[in-house]
Amino acid sequence: TGWSIYNMAADLRGDHPRLYAAANHWAWGPSVAKSDDLGKTWDYRSTGLAFPKDSGQTIQNVWNIRPGHASEPGVVYAGTQPAGLFRSEDWGHTWAPVDALNNHETQPKWSMSGGGDSSLHSIEIDPRDAKRVYIAISSGGSFVTDDGGKSWKIFSTTAVPTNKQALDWNAEFAESDFMKDMPPREVPDGVDPLAIDEMHKMRIDLKNPDRIWTQTHVGVFRSDDRGGSWLDVTTGLPSFHGFPIAVTKKAADAVFIVPLAFEGLYDNFRVSFGQFTVYRTRDAGATWEPLTKGLPGPNDYQSVYREGMDTDGLASEGVYVGTSNGEVYASTNAGDAWQRLPGTLPPIWSVSCAVV
Repeated sequence: TGWSIYNMAADLRGDHPRLYAAANHWAWGPSVAKSDDLGKTWDYRSTGLAFPKDSGQTIQNVWNIRPGHASEPGVVYAGTQPAGLFRSEDWGHTWAPVDALNNHETQPKWSMSGGGDSSLHSIEIDPRDAKRVYIAISSGGSFVTDDGGKSWKIFSTTAVPTNKQALDWNAEFAESDFMKDMPPREVPDGVDPLAIDEMHKMRIDLKNPDRIWTQTHVGVFRSDDRGGSWLDVTTGLPSFHGFPIAVTKKAADAVFIVPLAFEGLYDNFRVSFGQFTVYRTRDAGATWEPLTKGLPGPNDYQSVYREGMDTDGLASEGVYVGTSNGEVYASTNAGDAWQRLPGTLPPIWSVSCAVV
């Protein structure tokens, strides 16, 4: 009670399942909570989960939790706001900052406003190589390490939108009063600054680890070469804007997203279009189909946060989505039909699936 859970993760390594929660409290502060009994009891102690005192930064919230590679039992990663990456080697009980990323030369420019608005919201690990880790930072960029965190490089600089909606919005944004008040940003020629700064959620395809998907501020993108180049696959969607993206664990080229309305620069009307709709691609983004059977609408306006959707990887792949109005919808046939699960909850920040 009283804790905001930004993300949850199940760790199926070791001799029994463990749960982790990115738990944040207005009085008790941020924590990586841990449970060894499937959520009956929780340990909130997170020794060492802090920036060094001389950094001038204080963790406001924990945003993302990711259990480490199968070859590294006990390793867990956490992403924070302000953006920082932390690593545990004892199942989340003690933590240390990943200094090579947290002190990266680009770190002073991670915040568009100059404050603590950056957040490290995505952590993905190549299942073939424990040393290859991807992370994404809101308003900060996307980075990869090939040496277990000793060094990091930006890898998303070729993700340039081509959909007309995003291009029109970018032109309006570039001329806005908001941008006039922003400090100058160093961006390579021909690169959209939002493609670097504003991944909303990034997911690696565990079936094909060279493939990475992202829902960004300006569209949906797919990379087939580990982030070396990106294809804008937004065409066919009602909006370039959204937050969650769920990659199937079985079907080869299937992905789910929830587009949100994005009518103008200042409207901030980030909700469904009245008919709550999940969109699915089965051909790697070449086409998209709306899925509405069993979902609420018309005249139903909800949002889905960046961690609010997941798949279960069972034979008939299940998909689960939680909304800002506290509703959870489940599909046991890859989105063809949905049913609302019992109860009306507080706004749902995170939906995570695990088969134990």
